[in-house]
Amino acid sequence: MGNIKKSFFNKKGGIVKTIAIVNQKGGCGKTTIAINLSAALVKKNYKVLLVDLDPQAHATYSLGANANLSITDIMEAIAENKQLSCEDILKSLWENFYIIPSSIGLASLEHRLINKENKLALLSSLLKNILNFDYCILDCPPNLGLLTLNALWTSQYAIIPLSMCDYSLRGVEILKNIILMIKEQQNSCPITFYLLNGVDKRYKFVENFITKAKLQLNTLLLDTQIRTNIHLREAASSGKSIFQYKPDSRGAQDFYTLAEEVEKITSQSNWVSLFLKDNSFSEVYVAGDFNNWNKDQKYRLSKIGDIWSINLALDKGKYCYKFVNQESWFSDPHNNLTETDPFGGKNSVLIIK
Repeated sequence: MGNIKKSFFNKKGGIVKTIAIVNQKGGCGKTTIAINLSAALVKKNYKVLLVDLDPQAHATYSLGANANLSITDIMEAIAENKQLSCEDILKSLWENFYIIPSSIGLASLEHRLINKENKLALLSSLLKNILNFDYCILDCPPNLGLLTLNALWTSQYAIIPLSMCDYSLRGVEILKNIILMIKEQQNSCPITFYLLNGVDKRYKFVENFITKAKLQLNTLLLDTQIRTNIHLREAASSGKSIFQYKPDSRGAQDFYTLAEEVEKITSQSNWVSLFLKDNSFSEVYVAGDFNNWNKDQKYRLSKIGDIWSINLALDKGKYCYKFVNQESWFSDPHNNLTETDPFGGKNSVLIIK
């Protein structure tokens, strides 16, 4: 891509913190979260780029973002190695907040690009050349097609919104399998967290669901909860973020709290996701020299479907570890890097650079 202003280029290449808001289930609040998390981060003095990857273009319409080119045009141009200008790519919404808009044409893009060799890396090719953004938020479509795969392929983090029902937990099983597939293909994947959305604690079933989600997801569940708030819907209808529309609302409070939690998570650069695929275990822990080989609750893996997973924030260095099921200790089957332990078995090894 040529003819782009230098102020938008990253000399080292790559956007610093890219977060996909993703769930194949519709109606779980992805767009509301993408818009208002972006706005909250701007309010905290970060420069933010929001990319609307949904053919329904709800984020684009909600923010009144018209531009010369949509993400559809841009990804097609990248696939054909055509040159684009920065003025066409980025639409400024207000100071420090930019968007790459969507359009209905995005719905047929997957069919047109399905035979392209670089089809999973189109979004990555775009974002690695754009500079001066502290965060890039990707609003994904409600499916697991090419656009969502592009988002997961390029993101460092993913937030999965959960609505207040058991189906929302069951529905992300396929998504977890895809994230594991991405890790196996490129030896990395987005560090994934879950967010409770539409919380109304006046109802007992909501309290029961929250208890169940905390037990099942453990440390993968964000502390922040987005409560039901009519002002969030009104803000979207008015073409504004919640901070523009009703800055003293509980919706604004919740999203500012979410931005603070995201800021804390993304300030730790050395995250590692560990996975284990097995449906026969009742519980699994990870133990290693990063926790003195202790089996404790903080290091219990979360289970979605038949996939167990955990995120670890580690300092630079070399670490040995094993998974623990009841009294059985065993190495990580998804990590080929091992070394012999003092008892003649195998430790899995992580090297954080």
